[in-house]
Amino acid sequence: MADEPTRTCGECDGTMLPIVIMDHNYRSATVLHYRMPDDKVSFWTGGYPTAGVVNAFMCAGCGRIALYGALPKTE
Repeated sequence: MADEPTRTCGECDGTMLPIVIMDHNYRSATVLHYRMPDDKVSFWTGGYPTAGVVNAFMCAGCGRIALYGALPKTE
């Protein structure tokens, strides 16, 4: 996340800092992914293809949490 662009809070114009969303039921950090609405379940894996990763940020000023989808890298 070191190369993430600086983000500004939409509520208070504070600085958004990267955070990790955790699920305490599994006692581990959760990496969130997103998929496209028309994606179909893979015959081979039984799962959906992943379009990208979701990054979380929290405002240092007001505590607002925002999620941003990382765009897939194109070559």
